[in-house]
Amino acid sequence: MSTKKALVALMGAALAALAGCAGPPQQAAGATEKYTIVLSNNYMGNEWRPQMVNGATLVAGSPEYRDIVDLQIRNVDTQPNLQIASLQTIIRQKPDAILVDAASPTALNPTLEQACAQGIKVIAFDQIAQTPCAHTMPQDYAAEAADMVNWLGTVLQGKGNILMDTGLPGIPISTTFVDVWTKTLAEKYPDIKVVGTYSSQYAPGPELQGVSQQLAANTRIDGILSGGYISSQIAAFEKAGRTPVPATGLDINGNMQECERLKLPCFYIGAPAFVGGMAVEQAVKILRGETVPKDQVYWDTNYLSTAADIDFPHQQKAEVIKEGESYFATGSPSLVTPVTYGPNALTAAAVLGS
Repeated sequence: MSTKKALVALMGAALAALAGCAGPPQQAAGATEKYTIVLSNNYMGNEWRPQMVNGATLVAGSPEYRDIVDLQIRNVDTQPNLQIASLQTIIRQKPDAILVDAASPTALNPTLEQACAQGIKVIAFDQIAQTPCAHTMPQDYAAEAADMVNWLGTVLQGKGNILMDTGLPGIPISTTFVDVWTKTLAEKYPDIKVVGTYSSQYAPGPELQGVSQQLAANTRIDGILSGGYISSQIAAFEKAGRTPVPATGLDINGNMQECERLKLPCFYIGAPAFVGGMAVEQAVKILRGETVPKDQVYWDTNYLSTAADIDFPHQQKAEVIKEGESYFATGSPSLVTPVTYGPNALTAAAVLGS
């Protein structure tokens, strides 16, 4: 063997020895498995849902999660059959987890059970599906509804004519709200009469139209039970040349701005849109094998306008709105508040997609 060939052989042997000492190829220090998580959302017809989707995307793309989460979004229309078809496609792609904001509390269950049977983790949040195999992150709709009707009953001193918003008929929040409101009015406030109902669909346009139609049909309205847009209610009253009335609605900045402008007593249900981000975090914990509650209410605080700070029976926390935290006097009316939670630094501009 020539001297050159001997040197090459010696170098090759040395490199092989070093490789043997190092063992098999390793991931970079701190590297972890990347999880595919799909968010199945059944509605984009109001301002809450896009902010929820943006919140999930922002958390998944944050420094803590961007290297371990591949988040995919699937938006469909409100019909359960369309969400079921979408979920069946998602299941065939075998993601690690599915986050679902459900079009129905029951219709999706057989499909979600198929996902669970294939080892896919299912986290149902906001509008939850009731399959036992899913982890859930709901709001306590019954407690919210009870607090809303007890607040309005107290403001009206137990008497008067009101309108009732049936929301988006068929989804869990709407069914619960109407059931609790109706039962509580009958049992505790028999002198408060529901003189009209309408379906806001939790969107500004339908709320404006529904209230306008009820104003044309009723000469006296003293209050409104709604989970939607007080700002649209106010617009309908002012367009009709009538004085706006105490009302309940969503914790959206435009509602708060209008109630503060008029010094109107208003109650806002606490439903922060950042639950999408919380669901991403919950999925990662479950996929890592951490112990998490099977069912966990994600928020338990509601808000009052400054003119609505009264004593009333309530199950959840009730806080007067705070500038810069749960209310932004010069901020976008479309902003759902509060904007951020925990150590996250979600901003109004980011969740609004601007």
